[in-house]
Amino acid sequence: MVLWKPLNEENEPTVPRPNSQRRDLLADASIGVLAAQGSHGLTHRAVDAAAGVPAGTTSRYFRTRQALITGIVERFMTRLDERVAAQVVRPLEPADLEQALVTVLTSMVTDLSDEPLALFELHLVGTRDVAVRRVLAGALARRRALIVEQCVAAGIAISDEDAEVLEMGVLGIVFTGLTTGSLVDTGSATRVLVRGVLGRYPVGG
Repeated sequence: MVLWKPLNEENEPTVPRPNSQRRDLLADASIGVLAAQGSHGLTHRAVDAAAGVPAGTTSRYFRTRQALITGIVERFMTRLDERVAAQVVRPLEPADLEQALVTVLTSMVTDLSDEPLALFELHLVGTRDVAVRRVLAGALARRRALIVEQCVAAGIAISDEDAEVLEMGVLGIVFTGLTTGSLVDTGSATRVLVRGVLGRYPVGG
């Protein structure tokens, strides 16, 4: 067994450098804690327990609570951006656009079970934290651009405003379903929303 550890100039054992995989693991666990316990339950100790790592690990990667929230936002946006990038925009018949938008809109916020609640917690944080609000707005803009691109590929020049209405509408549908136990299916409600917005753009008009 090797008992020796490298020493630094002060003759103390060196601390292993943080690695990106462990950081992502902790950020993912933080998203789960945020979804399950809300922002009030988001502590370094809770994340350590959720990630199954030794006590103090999370505080080594995210020194303060603000750093932890920043790490969550960055990881969350990475996960969302990966899904945006995975969406292949292809030419569609206008009749097929409705289903394509329903699929894209719902997948952006409901693919992982912990994400919707964590996302809404972040939106609440954003009411008090300008930096978080700015990141959330940027993510909204990227998803809006994807909607516009897909509509244009189907021959429908949807406006940025209407694309954002779709995004905001889906967030509202998901939020209401999570917080009220509404019996209305998320996909069905999203379809009604999409159909209403697309109805303002007659094919060939």
